[in-house]
Amino acid sequence: MRARSLGLSRPAPKALVFAFLAWAAAASEPVAGQASVAERAAASAYPRILRLLPSDLVYKQLQDAIAQSYRASNANGAFPDLFFVSWVSDGQEDLFSLAARLSLPYEALATLNGISAPGRLEAGREILIPSVPGLFVSPRPRGDFEALLYGRLLTEGERPLDLRLADPAPEELLFYRDRRLYATERSFFLNVGFRSPLPQAVLSSAYGMRRSPIDDHDRFHHGIDLAAPAGTAVLAARSGTVVELRDDAVLGLMIVLQHEGSWRTVYGHLSAAAVELNQRVLSGTILGAVGSTGRSTGPHLHFEIRMGADSRDPSSLLPGMRP
Repeated sequence: MRARSLGLSRPAPKALVFAFLAWAAAASEPVAGQASVAERAAASAYPRILRLLPSDLVYKQLQDAIAQSYRASNANGAFPDLFFVSWVSDGQEDLFSLAARLSLPYEALATLNGISAPGRLEAGREILIPSVPGLFVSPRPRGDFEALLYGRLLTEGERPLDLRLADPAPEELLFYRDRRLYATERSFFLNVGFRSPLPQAVLSSAYGMRRSPIDDHDRFHHGIDLAAPAGTAVLAARSGTVVELRDDAVLGLMIVLQHEGSWRTVYGHLSAAAVELNQRVLSGTILGAVGSTGRSTGPHLHFEIRMGADSRDPSSLLPGMRP
């Protein structure tokens, strides 16, 4: 068993001691037809909740600590010490139902356990549970959601608590006490968010009415133009399927991705394509390269986000942009 350090010089909180004793006592109870609770509990570095009920002493100690945290937040008082317990999924709970039963924000569980999208928790998965609500961020993000969250919290300048944890959490985490997700981060987690197709590009033309640079007429611009050097890699703004790959009189070489929830993204004026029609792609997959094909005055990407037949302002849906 790998030891863990919370990066604290203070002794272990009483609640954790009580929870550990309850965990150890419960671990001696055999479960018919399965490995004993002792065998399963011994595999964890943390006191384990066996039942999500007040009759489970570890669960009760955790709930008392969480309630104390909420009281401290509301009264601007001193927070209790942070400790962790674990629970093994039986395959019946999803992230939201588990968070509700634990009286915790779902993002506390998601960020601590590296869960990047909502859904049912697979049977046998060990879930780590904190006694204090907040956000847990890896300094080495493993995907779009974690990178977006880490970048935001880093720029805000708040000093986090450094944690060194045992499995199943990442070994190194930063803890931001009593923090919640912002709207863009929540959208990413709920799989309705988008990443920038050109992270280093310059917004050269916004969404909405504009004077066309081609014929000098006023027209509605259904996307945004992102200026970048020719040949710059264009990335999928979200996981999806290539449903169009063709030459268009206006947008030149263009790609359209179909996403879940009737969303579509459009990538125009490409110089080359790196995907095929009907190909399934992940968020961040290279789709092609910036070009100036079609009706264009220079190298740039025309990018659209559509919901059904209607366009949306990408600036309001992309991280780091303002409409």
